[in-house]
Amino acid sequence: MSRWQKGEPVIQFLMTRGRLESFAAVDLTVLAQAQIARAELRVEATAVAALKYGDVDGAYVAAYDAYRMAAESLLARQGLRATSGDGSHVAVEDAVSAQFPAEISAFVKPTFERFRRTRHSAQYFDPSAPPITKSDAVWAIEKATAAVAGAKVLLSASSLERFD
Repeated sequence: MSRWQKGEPVIQFLMTRGRLESFAAVDLTVLAQAQIARAELRVEATAVAALKYGDVDGAYVAAYDAYRMAAESLLARQGLRATSGDGSHVAVEDAVSAQFPAEISAFVKPTFERFRRTRHSAQYFDPSAPPITKSDAVWAIEKATAAVAGAKVLLSASSLERFD
């Protein structure tokens, strides 16, 4: 099976710039499945529960974490990960938005961008940012759930191979 070719120029660019790197793993499928299981747990056990108890910011942040983990599971299946440091979430956003928006509409660039920026204002409290509302948190949980479901489908189809 050939590797995923959609978005290849973006992946090459991110690797050349040191924003993404390849890594060795014995079984990329098992690793990606473990990551998607963590994402599923985060959205259900943390985001949904936080919203139920009125923690709107916490629900939004947990939903974003699940969303990002789903994205990272797809990269992991390709033997890729973002390098650490400032901009690592943007690298995941760029890589996944370039490769998978047709298959997982939750990963279109504007959605990822909105999600990441709003999460940042909640996680690192920005008093000048508009407050996150319950409807924002519901939207975030819906997007995270869709991203997790879409990633599970792609991972089970085994259409992703190591990116070399």
